[in-house]
Amino acid sequence: MAVAAGAMLLAGCGGGTNAAGGGENDPDATLRIMYGMTASLDPVDAPEAAQLTFAIWPVYDTLITIGADSTYQPMLATEWKFSADGKTLSLTLRDGVTFSDGTPFDAAAVKANLERYLAADKSAVQAALSSVVSVETTGDLTVDVKLNHPTTLILSALASNLGGIMISPKALKSGDLKSKPVGTGAYTIESFKPGEEAVYVRRTDEGAKWDPKTGNVAKVVIKKIASDDAKHNALKSGQIDLTTWTGDPTLFPEGQFQTVDLDTSLGMVGMYFNPKVKPLDDVKVRQAINLAIDRKGIVEAFAPVNEVRVQPWPKGLGGFEDSLEEQYAYDPKAAKELLAEAGYPDGFTIPGEFLTNNTSNIDKISEVVQANLAEVGIKFDLRPMDVLSQITGYAEGDYSGQFMYMSLASVDNSAWLDRLFVNPVWSPAGASPELVALMEGVDDPTLTDEERAAKVSKAVQYATDNAVYAPLFQGVGGLAASNKVKGLDNLAAQIGVVNLRYVSMTK
Repeated sequence: MAVAAGAMLLAGCGGGTNAAGGGENDPDATLRIMYGMTASLDPVDAPEAAQLTFAIWPVYDTLITIGADSTYQPMLATEWKFSADGKTLSLTLRDGVTFSDGTPFDAAAVKANLERYLAADKSAVQAALSSVVSVETTGDLTVDVKLNHPTTLILSALASNLGGIMISPKALKSGDLKSKPVGTGAYTIESFKPGEEAVYVRRTDEGAKWDPKTGNVAKVVIKKIASDDAKHNALKSGQIDLTTWTGDPTLFPEGQFQTVDLDTSLGMVGMYFNPKVKPLDDVKVRQAINLAIDRKGIVEAFAPVNEVRVQPWPKGLGGFEDSLEEQYAYDPKAAKELLAEAGYPDGFTIPGEFLTNNTSNIDKISEVVQANLAEVGIKFDLRPMDVLSQITGYAEGDYSGQFMYMSLASVDNSAWLDRLFVNPVWSPAGASPELVALMEGVDDPTLTDEERAAKVSKAVQYATDNAVYAPLFQGVGGLAASNKVKGLDNLAAQIGVVNLRYVSMTK
């Protein structure tokens, strides 16, 4: 499960409006990023994968990664295959890799990490690996992952920061993983302020860079984003070198900065409903809300490089249907008619509060939706909250809904279905039994892509018809950087939060 926490839930590299300047690479440079920061660097503590990526990409690698073409690619595992019955995944590991404390990366390290995750009671990483029965080493560099049923979700987990991160076995036993990560990446931790800042320095030990394209700067400083204005001002004044960008072309003067549209993102932004709160349990009410929202106006005002989205499913995954995008065209009159049919001709006030946050203009977007709904007689209160706290707060189930990212660091259809319609972090009222039944078997590794897409499409049709959410748009802007930053055309792990492992700087 993953959220796009902050404007950073990015995927895929689109076109840059400005190109990076030329110049000689500076291996002694410090890359200063305002990107996001977690309270703990231990994967066991992470509520979802994306916010962990903000903080740990310099130090940790995963077993598998996801390429720019949305396919699984080798990382610490070079090969993998399912058994004939689909219940065993065999991994072949990369040779010659060492952790920063000198411990070799091997099959024993993989077994130790996966078993730790499986034992982390009630953690998100344990949930991500729920299909795993056991882990067996079959050689120094080969591992068999035994599953309780055939499922493609295991690949999603091993490509994610919830299940795929490999930590030194020595550090697993004795280290303080909340603040002192020990991985196979090109950097080691220098300092960490929970929720505020992490500073990494490049490794100098033998075998420090198994991936020669990494470690291009001497130091990486990652800070949390206080607000959109704060990050914009920090970049313009030269206090930082890179941050996230909403896609607004007026923010950064042409030629002075470079901006990159990440326009193939699977991530969405939307309005969540808690159907435990009446009258949000009424499908006609939820449909009326969808009809009352001026999505086009919202995108034009706040997300100009993004695309309006109506169905709760990202374009780019199998099962997306173009026809569903016409289902909830902006129509306040039709919304009022539906409310009358539901027994609310004069509108109503939704009890409780809807959570919102100040990342990527979500707070401003929620205010526009609030005004849209007021026009048809629906009133509700907003409660601003820090984006990371909001994840935990909404999961407690006491709020009427929220405005938040709808995203996942995965290309697995089944993982997305679980994230959007089942996971209690995002669906505190519980999953619809009808929808769960439609999702059954989507993760079967023996299905063809066409068969899988057909099953997904039925689930997405149900979710759209029943207005499970009110999606607003797909895409999350991009990155903005000084012209000294290079490598924004070669972003790694481009699903979920962008991994900046290949970025460099000029003098």
